[in-house]
Amino acid sequence: MKIHLRNWLVLPIVVIAACGCGNTATVTGKVTYKGRPVTYGSVIFLSADRTARSGVIEPDGSYAVEGVSPGGVKIAVISHDPSRGRSVKSEHSPRPGKKRASAPKTTFNGWFPLPPRFEDPESSGLVCTVGSGQVSYDIDLK
Repeated sequence: MKIHLRNWLVLPIVVIAACGCGNTATVTGKVTYKGRPVTYGSVIFLSADRTARSGVIEPDGSYAVEGVSPGGVKIAVISHDPSRGRSVKSEHSPRPGKKRASAPKTTFNGWFPLPPRFEDPESSGLVCTVGSGQVSYDIDLK
């Protein structure tokens, strides 16, 4: 039996791919509060090894968090008022007598405040167990 060098180069790649190198998860789902989708903010997963990963909440309430370590995780959901975003100070002041044009306001339809207790993964009471690969987990805040 003749083995080509090319086969020896491909074998490690196949083994690594089959093992699921990295052993982390991508967690996806939907965030709701009392049955209503949370339309703005972030989801944070805090693993037992103290590694935190976060993802953005989309306007339909869906989220995706990549690189979550398998095992028990604590979860936080942050959704501050988007209309109170940070302002950026301009380097150029308007000339005297001239008014600065105001930035267009962005509207966030459907946003509502969440109780502050959900903002800290240590005290939110939100937990789940994550495997590796693709994991689906809906976060229902009450």
